[in-house]
Amino acid sequence: MTEKLLANNPEFLFRKMIQQKNSFIFTVTAGRSGQASLANLFRKHVFNCYPAFEEPQIHYYFPVFLNNIERRFRRRFIETHELLGRGKILTAFELGNDLYLKNIAECRIRKATRTLNKEDLSIYVDISKYFARGLHRGFAQLLPSFSLIRLVRDPLLNMKSFLNRKKDFLLDNSSPDRASNILRIDSSNFSSGEFYLWAWCEMYLRFDKIIQDYNVKKFVEIRTENLANPEYIESAFNTLELPYSPVQSTPPLNTNVAQGLEKTLVTKEDIIIFNNFLNRLPSETMDQIIYFSDYQPELIHNL
Repeated sequence: MTEKLLANNPEFLFRKMIQQKNSFIFTVTAGRSGQASLANLFRKHVFNCYPAFEEPQIHYYFPVFLNNIERRFRRRFIETHELLGRGKILTAFELGNDLYLKNIAECRIRKATRTLNKEDLSIYVDISKYFARGLHRGFAQLLPSFSLIRLVRDPLLNMKSFLNRKKDFLLDNSSPDRASNILRIDSSNFSSGEFYLWAWCEMYLRFDKIIQDYNVKKFVEIRTENLANPEYIESAFNTLELPYSPVQSTPPLNTNVAQGLEKTLVTKEDIIIFNNFLNRLPSETMDQIIYFSDYQPELIHNL
């Protein structure tokens, strides 16, 4: 009798589903850091793997001139901002609404599991900037364990890439002064670039905090400038204990240039912004961000 009752219990069925042999790997990144290139490497070289690049993606059905209308509709009702990891996810994270985050993560896990089963695969790699912006708390409540990739780009190049796109910072990020953040800073007199430098630091720190707080099986840092280095990528795959074919050197994708945006170049003015931002950081934060220990932007960018 008990077995029959459990067999019809949605919570029991979900727990049974995620206890199967599927593996989940998530990416912690500020974004604009080579996610498309990383997804391509997984797609080409890792066996039994489904690389989910900022899913759920929108697959348009209507003509191109109706894309904006279709996009707004689908992001509101079908492939919602919440399933992607923005919108109400940011608010729920700020308010500590873990039940909401858990419900959205459960929808994502069910969708991921259906995809793996359909394709007869066992490794789901979520390559997205949205995971660590709140959804991580939902996934951590449901998955027995998972692995992490810290995908990190030169912070000045990262800042300039975002500025080139001229997007609304708060569409994908919390305000820097929110209590839910690790690095809480009054941003009332931030320059536009400093917001993205803050997001870079916050995601760097969140990676370490997720490892500290949750059952992370394996983790690795991948630097964007090494995405075309086969030995480096194979070392990362080995750390994650992934089955893969020999990695071939592939030129990284530049999605800004592909969309007709200006090339990402660092100027002396950008370095001034960076140094002004660093002066705002507490000394303990500087100690926690190991990346900064040998980071010399003037030398790297020949300025």
